[in-house]
Amino acid sequence: MRNYSVHKHKELLFYSVKDSNWNSVPFYEASVSAGFPSPAEDFMDLELNLQDYLIQHPSATFCVRVTGDSMIKAGISSGDVMIVDRSLEPKDGSIVLAVLNGEFTVKRIKKNKDQLLLIPENTKFDPIVVSEEMDFKVWGVVTHVVHQLI
Repeated sequence: MRNYSVHKHKELLFYSVKDSNWNSVPFYEASVSAGFPSPAEDFMDLELNLQDYLIQHPSATFCVRVTGDSMIKAGISSGDVMIVDRSLEPKDGSIVLAVLNGEFTVKRIKKNKDQLLLIPENTKFDPIVVSEEMDFKVWGVVTHVVHQLI
């Protein structure tokens, strides 16, 4: 995958995926248990294009690297790369990249009857109640998170 930086904001690096060339990788159609895998050469039916699999709207999608640990219980850790789609409408429970009073944040949206909350996925952080006085915009919905296991 060939990404290029399109914007830097403090510690965040944003990447465009519009012109990326994600090579296909072998895709084994059979499911694999989390135990010891057996050779599955007989099940290699097709190739998986990661861009087609991960990105629904290429012209509205970008990547951003995460800093901080407010979303660790959602599986988003510092150093991970999030894939964010600006064309999706955030729903109750969506994880979003938002701008709150000029600062980027990643949180889960919670809509109540009379208020909008930004919920962290770490008990060390408090929810944020979004008020009309705040400058708040959703930049996009987080659709996938890429992180290394080793």
